[in-house]
Amino acid sequence: MNLFFWTLLNLGVPIIGPIFTLGLVALARDWRAANVLIAASVKNGQLFWCATGLCASAIYEGLTALERGSTNLPMLAVSMTGSCLLGFACSVTVMIGLLDMNDQQTDSFSRGAIRVSIFAVTLAAILLAFLHGYLNLGFPG
Repeated sequence: MNLFFWTLLNLGVPIIGPIFTLGLVALARDWRAANVLIAASVKNGQLFWCATGLCASAIYEGLTALERGSTNLPMLAVSMTGSCLLGFACSVTVMIGLLDMNDQQTDSFSRGAIRVSIFAVTLAAILLAFLHGYLNLGFPG
């Protein structure tokens, strides 16, 4: 499978797909309704779960490379450790956010947490794409 289709299936479908689908609401209703639905879909930390799943995929790619006898152990160690730390941080952030929401009787994360979730899912996607490309497609070297 070439990089374009791998990226489309593993990154585009779980991250961009749902937001694009919600954007189609604008065709049936209006842009204001679409913006409200898109914001509601990420306000409770759902992107943190997507980032955790991408981190798990990166760890799986690294373990698969180890089983195949990859000789670049430092690269695998750094990428798998980074994926573990990012996935754990995302899980802890969701837990803290949910406990904080319960204490304050609110129903959404803060704007800062939403920005962090977007950053985390972007970082996890870049890490997974780089690791996959490095192990299976031979870049960057």
